[in-house]
Amino acid sequence: MTPTQIYTVQSQLHTIKAIGKPFAKVFYARLFQLAPDLRGQFACDSKTKDRKLINTLCTTVNSLQNIDGLRVVAHNMAQRHKEQGINERHYDLFIQAMLETLEMALGNELRGNALGAWKELLAMLKSTLMEVSHRPAIQHAEWGREIPMALAS
Repeated sequence: MTPTQIYTVQSQLHTIKAIGKPFAKVFYARLFQLAPDLRGQFACDSKTKDRKLINTLCTTVNSLQNIDGLRVVAHNMAQRHKEQGINERHYDLFIQAMLETLEMALGNELRGNALGAWKELLAMLKSTLMEVSHRPAIQHAEWGREIPMALAS
C-alpha cells in the first residue's frame, strides 16, 4: 500500500471505531447472509464477537507501517481460521461484507481513492492470510519474540 492509502485508511478508522458495536453488528449480519455456514465459527457471545472484530480491524490498520508485525498477527489468525475450516471463498465473502459495511458507515467518504485504499488493504490481508496459512507454525522464543519454526531448529 502507498503511504497515501495507509493514511486514508488510518484516518477513516476513527469513524469506524466511533461507531464500533453497530458497525460490527451490520458486518456480521451481512457476512452471515452471504455465508450462513460461518455462523457456527463465531459462536461466542455477540459482545465479544463485536469487540474482536473492531480490535482486529484496528490492529490490522495500525500495523500497516509494520508489515512484519502484521504478518505475525495474520499468521496467528490464519492458523485459527485453518483449524475452523475457513477457506478462500470465506475470505472473499468477508471482503464483500466488509466493503458493504464500510460503505454504509462511511457514506460519501468511501469513494474513489478511499475505496481503492480499503480494497487494497483487504486484498493484502487476504493474500497474507492465504500465504501464511501454508507456512509452518510460529513459536514463541524464550525472549518473547515470535520466530518461524523453520528458524528454531
